[in-house]
Amino acid sequence: MQRALSLIKKDNLPYWVTEVWNQWARRRIDLFAIVDILVLDNGFLGVQVTGSDLAAHRKKISEDEKQNTIAWLKNKGRLEIWSFRKLKKKRGMKAKYWHNKITDVLLVNGEVYFEERK
Repeated sequence: MQRALSLIKKDNLPYWVTEVWNQWARRRIDLFAIVDILVLDNGFLGVQVTGSDLAAHRKKISEDEKQNTIAWLKNKGRLEIWSFRKLKKKRGMKAKYWHNKITDVLLVNGEVYFEERK
């Protein structure tokens, strides 16, 4: 979450962290169960932040919370999954850096579709 916020702050975009901790349920709750950070960037951009476990979040967005995802995308909201993982700078070296992969969530013919950015 902190890495995503630093990228958003670097671009000077207004944002709001919508993920909150529910102490009674002892778990984190997202906005519509799909948005961790809401960013105002030429409309509404919903960001789901994850580590290297991208498959679980894809399943959550496209199957478990499909109705919320379709409603978000139909109402002109954009949705992205930002995944972070540590990579070595060069093979065999110990030095590592954080790599960010952005996956766009799109609505194509009424179905949820994922497209990774290059």
